[in-house]
Amino acid sequence: MKRNVGRIDATLRVGAGIALAVLAVFAAWGTVTVPVVSAVGLGIIALVLLIEGATRRCLLYRALGIDRCPVD
Repeated sequence: MKRNVGRIDATLRVGAGIALAVLAVFAAWGTVTVPVVSAVGLGIIALVLLIEGATRRCLLYRALGIDRCPVD
């Protein structure tokens, strides 16, 4: 599959993934309460963002026909 996520977008995804992973850990420990989403849900979302940022490939972008990656 061709890359479809640009460098800035990938960096933001990795940053958001790390932040959500930290929040998930705090929610699992009970330090922070998360009203709607559980710690497991936050962890899954964080993992998806980290994988998409690291590989620079997004399945949703592919399904919608979006390509934000310049030619490498």
